[in-house]
Amino acid sequence: MTAVITQLDQTADATTTCYSYTRIVQVGEHIVSVAIDRDACIDRSLAYVQLIDDQTRWKLLDDEPATTWWDTTPTPSTHVDAAAVLGPVANELLRRASTILAPAPTTPTLSPHVLDAVSALLATMYGDNGDRRITPDDIAWATTYGGRLHVIEHDEGSVTFTKAHREQCPFITSSGKQDCDDDCDFEHPADPQRRHGQ
Repeated sequence: MTAVITQLDQTADATTTCYSYTRIVQVGEHIVSVAIDRDACIDRSLAYVQLIDDQTRWKLLDDEPATTWWDTTPTPSTHVDAAAVLGPVANELLRRASTILAPAPTTPTLSPHVLDAVSALLATMYGDNGDRRITPDDIAWATTYGGRLHVIEHDEGSVTFTKAHREQCPFITSSGKQDCDDDCDFEHPADPQRRHGQ
């Protein structure tokens, strides 16, 4: 996952001994700067991306060794279009910065009440000391057939676990307050075999 990049400013300069390119962008809610200096000498050439921190100081996020791009760029000259030549290196550094700064994906959390309901479901299916391992094949089968799992916590404290309803079903859209409209038909695994006379 990457964060959205919005360009704010850029500068480019070229002399007979060095050319440089700087781009300042907004990555999500962060201000980021990428700077690349291509010198006649590889040891004085650099490419890095940095972030302005809460104390308004620049903090290094990532860099790209000159050995990976110096040989593919022209010798310094006042005629070099620094933005065009160094732009791909800047783009790669900004792509990596965007990945670093992207918000972490959110993981749905289950309330203690729902976990207790899962415990009750396990106990009603396999006894009060029920134990059941769900294999990857079980998961694949369950996600292939039937609807998506919906967990509905009801006001009176009960919990419904269902795969029997489509997303637009009134039962789902009303969080269990309305009845199903009976349009929730999912193919059973045996249906294709039955159609072919097997």
